[in-house]
Amino acid sequence: MNTKTWLAVSLICVAAMSALVDSLFFWRGMYARPLTSTISDTLFALLLIMWIVADQRDHPQVERPFDYGFLLAVFWLPYLPYYLWRTRRFAGLWMLAGFLVLFSLGFLIQLAIWAVLVMSQR
Repeated sequence: MNTKTWLAVSLICVAAMSALVDSLFFWRGMYARPLTSTISDTLFALLLIMWIVADQRDHPQVERPFDYGFLLAVFWLPYLPYYLWRTRRFAGLWMLAGFLVLFSLGFLIQLAIWAVLVMSQR
């Protein structure tokens, strides 16, 4: 497997483990975000930046200035939708939606747990 694939798998694993920890804390009634969630959010962003750097090598139409890595580390959040649109068009929008779901997976699972708890009280 190539670097992009390993980074994507790592991204999915970090998001899944973070969602599991967040949902376990929520289920036990601890509503404060644990330190592991903060660390996993930072790791998620770093892995996403590394994935963009690895992916852009396959797309020569993306121009890179000499300080591309630094600019990407600073402006990765607004650059991600632009990059995905520029390189993949509508498929890039689906990838962006997938990244957003991965990033908010912990919240979505907490929402599902809350809905089940509310429905079970009826």
